[in-house]
Amino acid sequence: MRVGIIGMGNMGSKYAAMIVNGQVKGMELVAATRVSQERWAPLKDKVSEEFRLYDSGDELYNAVDNGELNLDTVIIVTPHYSHEELAVKAMQRGISVLCDKPAGVYSRQARIMQDAYTQAKKKYPELLYGYIFHQRTFPVYQKMKEIIDSRQYGGIKRVNWIVTDWYRPDAYYESGSWRATWAHDGGGTLLNQCPHNIDLLQWICGEPACVVGFCHEGKYHPIEVEDDVTAYMEWNNGSTGVFVASTGEAAGVNRLEISLDDALLVCDKGSLRIFQLDKPEAEYRKGQGDLFAKPKGEWKDIEVEPSERAYEKVLESFAGGNPLVEGCEAINSLYITNAIYLSSWEQRKVQIPEPGTDYELEFEREFEEKLKRKSL
Repeated sequence: MRVGIIGMGNMGSKYAAMIVNGQVKGMELVAATRVSQERWAPLKDKVSEEFRLYDSGDELYNAVDNGELNLDTVIIVTPHYSHEELAVKAMQRGISVLCDKPAGVYSRQARIMQDAYTQAKKKYPELLYGYIFHQRTFPVYQKMKEIIDSRQYGGIKRVNWIVTDWYRPDAYYESGSWRATWAHDGGGTLLNQCPHNIDLLQWICGEPACVVGFCHEGKYHPIEVEDDVTAYMEWNNGSTGVFVASTGEAAGVNRLEISLDDALLVCDKGSLRIFQLDKPEAEYRKGQGDLFAKPKGEWKDIEVEPSERAYEKVLESFAGGNPLVEGCEAINSLYITNAIYLSSWEQRKVQIPEPGTDYELEFEREFEEKLKRKSL
């Protein structure tokens, strides 16, 4: 697979190094854009003679149009607002798209990208479209999803995820004038640090039905976007959850608890434990006897493999024709993120849209209108 990387910042240059160093089977780097001298230096002696550098995505696409560049795939690693335009232009040319998270700033961007892919696929049947949500390769999250999907301990009652190990000093936000602004970055902790967590939350537990969000803007840093978030969620089956994230707390915590009918799953910084009841909880609740009896059970450690080669796995799977995360899935996490923002701004409960409904269009319009006002 002949690959061009659009956007050679921190992550773009990371993917480029992985490919040119032979860490990704099935990919060859043939082009890149927006490369600083500092990032180009360790790569320039490792690329082939046909490798080309371009100043922008448009310049790269023009090279494809005039026959200068032969490309199978672009990996898009640019600021969030630009993902939609770059992805659609690639698809229209029959170029597969692997996009870094998130799909964009607002859910309509993800919908437009998926629609463009659906149309382009008719003309280019081999076209691929996927996202780099590499944490889905982590064995600990795969095991949690396996346990929940099996329903061996019943359904989900409650979800609690405290992820405050995204600490950032002021220098991080001061490193670029675009950072932590509504107009250029599109958001703060939710959109920059937590897309992986939000994606995993809906992947493991399913898409919530509604949220109530509390986003505190500039609470710990001199920035205009949020750096502290608490969100309450409800699912259609009656389960509830709380998601907490911050870039201003120390020491950071990353603890995901999922309470099931007959067990409690706890993931704490990569380790996984389960408390298994000796009999169904309903039997304790409905039984007669001790008025203060507590369900009995035991804690067990669940062995999981360490997380290795996460990014390589995502890229290799895509090169093999099987995106780890299909493009159509990327909208799910944006629904949640947008709903949390909207809820916080309007101080009300917000329903998560169903794709293809009138409410989805209403949700998009309302969110984008509020975001535009924040960006002024």
